[in-house]
Amino acid sequence: MDNYIFGCDICQIVCPWNKFATEHQEIDFLPHGKLMDMKDNDWKCLNTESFDELFRGTPVTRAKFSGLRRNIDFIARD
Repeated sequence: MDNYIFGCDICQIVCPWNKFATEHQEIDFLPHGKLMDMKDNDWKCLNTESFDELFRGTPVTRAKFSGLRRNIDFIARD
C-alpha cells in the first residue's frame, strides 16, 4: 500500500489524462482546510466525528470510517 490510505490517490497519480490538468479556482473542489494541516498522529487519532467533518460529501465516504481506519492502521504499523 506504500503510504496511501485511499485508493483514489494512486489513480490520480497514474492517470495519463491528469498530465493535461490545469489548476482550478472551484472552491467546492478544494480540500477541507483541516485536512491539509493533518500530521501522522492526527491520522492515527482520526475518529468518526473527525471523519464525518473532513469527508462529508466526498468519495472517501464510500470507504466508510471503518475502511479508512483499517488502511490507516495498516500504514501505521510500519
